[in-house]
Amino acid sequence: MAVKTRIDPVSKDIELLISSALSPAAQSVAVAKYAQAQIDAGDAANRRVLGRVPPRTITVDGRPSAPLESVNASHGLIIVEWELVSDVLVWIGDTLKDRSPYVSGDFKDGWTLLADGEAIEAGAQTPNETEFTFVNVVPYARKIEVGKTESGRDFVVQVPNRIAERTARDAQARFGNIARIRSVWISLSNAYTLKNDQASRSFTGGKLRISKKQRHDRVAGSDITYPAILVVLKAK
Repeated sequence: MAVKTRIDPVSKDIELLISSALSPAAQSVAVAKYAQAQIDAGDAANRRVLGRVPPRTITVDGRPSAPLESVNASHGLIIVEWELVSDVLVWIGDTLKDRSPYVSGDFKDGWTLLADGEAIEAGAQTPNETEFTFVNVVPYARKIEVGKTESGRDFVVQVPNRIAERTARDAQARFGNIARIRSVWISLSNAYTLKNDQASRSFTGGKLRISKKQRHDRVAGSDITYPAILVVLKAK
């Protein structure tokens, strides 16, 4: 899924650049110069955030990869699409792992990306979905995120806790223009269930149920909720 920028020659900003004394060809050149400046600005912004310029496609009056100068200056349209979704997901996945404590590696490797409930790879071709979820599926994930010891200190001391919460907040600050990103607590069907207040069954995947808030009054027999990040792409 790509993020589009529409450059309309008849918009107010571009009308100011076009002199009626110019020939149609010269007007198209003026529009093309304006469009190229906007494209360059988009590339620069992406480079600042992502560290690179993501792939993009340009469509001029419905023609992919046509020269910018071929736009119809009176009623044409230039559409620029940057492939940003994969970059957003990769950044979140890498940041979650970088911020995870490491003992056996199970927690770090436990971060899983789901699209419509199915596990996918963050760096692979993303499916045509608008909603993605990162969740850590190890049974002690909630202890790492918000757990306390009997003495009252954070359960994990190797790194700051609330890993999903902090990463969601930072991702929203970076990518809030293309997605709504927030930390949530979710239940996984066929997932761990508390038995005598301990996890008893293994994760086998399935659909998600999103909890609006974390429940602290956990009781035996109830589903465990897992720290997660919900990524909802904004409409084009």
